[in-house]
Amino acid sequence: MIKKRLLILTGIFPPDIGGPTAFLDPLARELVRNGYQVRVLTFGQKNKEKHPYRIKRISKAWPGFLRSFIYLKWGFWYGLKTDILYSQDLYTAGLTGLIIKKLLKKPLVIRFVGDSAWEKASSKRLVKDDIMAFQEKKYSWRIEFYKKIRKKILIGSDKVIAASYFLKDLSLKIGLPKEKIKVIYNSVDFLKIKPLEPNYGGSTSIVGSDPHGGRTLVTIARLVPWKGVDMLIEIMPDLIKKYGQINLVVVGQGPELENLKQLTQNLGLKDYVYFAGQANRQEVNDYLAAADLFVLNTNYEGMSHLLLEAMKIGAPIITTFAGGNPETIKDKETGLLVDYNNKKEWLEAINYLLDNPEKRKELAAKAKDDLKRFNWDNLVKETVNIFKNL
Repeated sequence: MIKKRLLILTGIFPPDIGGPTAFLDPLARELVRNGYQVRVLTFGQKNKEKHPYRIKRISKAWPGFLRSFIYLKWGFWYGLKTDILYSQDLYTAGLTGLIIKKLLKKPLVIRFVGDSAWEKASSKRLVKDDIMAFQEKKYSWRIEFYKKIRKKILIGSDKVIAASYFLKDLSLKIGLPKEKIKVIYNSVDFLKIKPLEPNYGGSTSIVGSDPHGGRTLVTIARLVPWKGVDMLIEIMPDLIKKYGQINLVVVGQGPELENLKQLTQNLGLKDYVYFAGQANRQEVNDYLAAADLFVLNTNYEGMSHLLLEAMKIGAPIITTFAGGNPETIKDKETGLLVDYNNKKEWLEAINYLLDNPEKRKELAAKAKDDLKRFNWDNLVKETVNIFKNL
């Protein structure tokens, strides 16, 4: 019998903002077109938006443990009427999927986009090690508990979809057998937002960031320690000394926001660093189109949706060698890659591209052309093939 009833388990779903959520609605619609009966279980408030599939949202107003229990209860109920479980993250969604799989003997596919154990520990500044070293070292009992749970969830699944070869290597390091892992790249082909004319000449400013105009650097990220926004702020005095009117626009929210604002204040940069807050899809599009450079100083990326969006819109890119970034950006061909938090390399790269608008335009054009490697039809086809072969 062909398995056609699919339950997508996820912690976040549109209208929530974030790269991992962006593709879920178009993917669910594609699966419906492929004959699947799709249901989504997630957190959030009900809305009136219509979908060709069903959504059950668990209110975030419930206390954490009770909220997870309610999620599990509904997951079990829908699991009785489901052929395939497809989890988008670990812990609540992944653990729910694993429990349903064990109790109801339903196949479980997990989309692996990052190590939640490392992210939890790093965001609380409990560890300073990079994500690969984190797999080998021992930490407090709480961190080791998180590591153990996410390993059990991954190993207990029937198939793991890794968003990059870096994440495949990470999965192997965690302990998964290689035959269980399939790499399927992210894609932003489904984004239909019409971009503004990209800014290559250094004359466009973003409203609210610099009333006097000037050069504009944009970084878009969850404001956590490993995104390295503090270093971007720290190199601004050198850039101001050279270029005069230049701004850094920081788009996003997160636990580091107040620390970053304080750093900006301490360095006397309140007229040069603009905190834009959380942005919707159209606003992200506009910020990228208005940027002279999109800069992402990150110590860890699985497969960055934002890099793909910047490529699609035509924003020249500087990012790091970390994680899946070298799979996305070809150094000196579709963007520039530098070492994480290396101020010297970052200043050299920014100065080089700001001083060479034609080079910026060339890199952006090649990056846009290279997006064909990250193909939406292939993502859908490979995902459906996994479901068919369970």
